Amino acid sequence: MASRALSKDDVLSRMKSVTDYVRDCERRVTKGEIMDLQGLDNSVIEICDAIAALPSEEGQSLEKQMAALIGDLEKLAAAMRAQHENLKGDDEGEEE
Repeated sequence: MASRALSKDDVLSRMKSVTDYVRDCERRVTKGEIMDLQGLDNSVIEICDAIAALPSEEGQSLEKQMAALIGDLEKLAAAMRAQHENLKGDDEGEEE
């Protein structure tokens, strides 16, 4: 991450990009695609660090957007678990 602190608008823009990406991944996983999410964790960590670096009032004003991102990450994780279980079930069915 760059050495300069991000503005609230910059953080909001990055958060929107990551949220859109997570939502797209969840849709694609639900359709059966295998997704490579390398780097997603770093993007989320950078957003968290940027929010922590904001003045307290500005950081707190992003709570709703951060909660939405967390919810979307949870939906993606659930879709990936379901996909894993489906793939695991398919493999077990082939072995019989």
